[in-house]
Amino acid sequence: MSESVNLVFITTSEFKEDCLKEYAQEWKATIKRTTNAYQRLFWSINGLSIILYENKLVVQGRLNEFTKRFIKGLRNIKGLTLDSKNLEKFMRIFPVKQNSVVCSTCGEDSLLIKGYIEGLDIVFGMECSHKTDLVAPFLTLSNRILPDVNMLISKSVSRLINLGCLKGVEIVFPEFILDVIDTFKASPRKKAVSDELSTLRRIEEKGLIKINTFSSIPIHLDAKPPMDEDRIILDFAHFTNSILLTGDEVFKDRAIMSGRPTIFVSPEDYVKLKMLEETRT
Repeated sequence: MSESVNLVFITTSEFKEDCLKEYAQEWKATIKRTTNAYQRLFWSINGLSIILYENKLVVQGRLNEFTKRFIKGLRNIKGLTLDSKNLEKFMRIFPVKQNSVVCSTCGEDSLLIKGYIEGLDIVFGMECSHKTDLVAPFLTLSNRILPDVNMLISKSVSRLINLGCLKGVEIVFPEFILDVIDTFKASPRKKAVSDELSTLRRIEEKGLIKINTFSSIPIHLDAKPPMDEDRIILDFAHFTNSILLTGDEVFKDRAIMSGRPTIFVSPEDYVKLKMLEETRT
């Protein structure tokens, strides 16, 4: 028995009929006569019906490799969105790589989300070139974010939240991070992380995030150098299925190579983040 589909896309104010017409023409879809007064446009392609109504686009019919590619491309048309029920249907048709982060605009998955300063804002780009505001859900198996030590020392985690990013996520702050900090001789680093944890706890009290220390998981660190801090954090990210948050190029590459979703913010932007926070809050 062949697979079938019944998807309903919602049209927003950004939607333009001409874009849909051009897309249907590119795929050589056949124009059909509408069957009632509520239908605006009607096409068929390889056993698939595409019907445009006033505020929605209904796609129903046979699923095969050809029609799957056509449906997947509809996500790239500006102004076509899916509600949670239809997004679940879409995700069943187009399963993603394990632990990847899914773009809510086009449905493509990314292992790397790269942050950069644009004007007076911090912007995050997916591998598909679309932007994300880092507001949960990310459409992964969890919404856990595990920042590395440098992100905590720079206090960039709380600044991102204060700038409107990462709301609704679970910040992983394992107790072994404090053990890592204790191996540093420079006390300002310890104080910076302690201050950041206090700030994150205040943010948690407002209900904007959750903090999970995973205190029930015993992890013993060898305080004698060399201690591979990145390896421990990466292993913990795999174990807890967390998205890494880092400003370390080498660590970012290592994480991506091991298949771990990663959010990258350049250390050059740490100071800019502080300035943005002071300007906007």
